[in-house]
Amino acid sequence: MAEPLLESFSKQPAETYPIGVEFSGQLPAGTAIVSGTVAGKNMTTGLADNTILANTTATIAGTQAKVKVLGGVDGSQYKITFLVTLDDGSILEEDLLMNVKDR
Repeated sequence: MAEPLLESFSKQPAETYPIGVEFSGQLPAGTAIVSGTVAGKNMTTGLADNTILANTTATIAGTQAKVKVLGGVDGSQYKITFLVTLDDGSILEEDLLMNVKDR
């Protein structure tokens, strides 16, 4: 069975801006996000690469986890993985793909 396509976005190498993942549709009733981490992986090389992230700790705003993305190598694709911990101890995960292309 094929994997579902991940949500993706494109940026230029010099751009720096925040991105976020909305978890409201995945939260069990009565739970809240208490913390989150973020990790980057260069899909072109297959290696972990957190240099595309301003921080590996997510900023939590209600039901969203956010991080600022930066840099990246022209022509490369990166997977950004958000892991959030809920107040009941559950952990949720979401991945995004970031395509870096100098236009």
